[in-house]
Amino acid sequence: FQPPDATPQKAKRSNLSYSPTTGTCQMSPFSSPTSHRAQNARNGTEQSDSKSGLSRRGQPQTEHDVFLQLHSQVRNSLPKILKLRANLTSLKALEGSRELKNILGVSHSSCVLSAELQKTQALVSQAEKLQLLKANHGEVPAR
Repeated sequence: FQPPDATPQKAKRSNLSYSPTTGTCQMSPFSSPTSHRAQNARNGTEQSDSKSGLSRRGQPQTEHDVFLQLHSQVRNSLPKILKLRANLTSLKALEGSRELKNILGVSHSSCVLSAELQKTQALVSQAEKLQLLKANHGEVPAR
């Protein structure tokens, strides 16, 4: 016969700070070997790396990196945007009204999002080439 406190379940609860690996007890809840990140995750205060402005390597993100990340997000969400736009355009209640143009921002015929995205990508590529030329030769070629 075992006393009720000696059951494995109760023994585990009472010895949460005991480490069988080291044979020691935790003296303070603040000296826990858990990482700062794990502690923050429990408290719900951890920010993702992208929100804190640090890349995975711990380096601050440049404006260019942030721009490329946002550009990628726009490119990836383009099909969804186009689908939503098509659904809005097909609404019978708003068809042909000024309200539809206000919701979409512009009339759909005057602006093609995929074309705008390609133009932006071309401009980014040109800017990168100019920066490389400037870095290699110290000057921008005349146009």
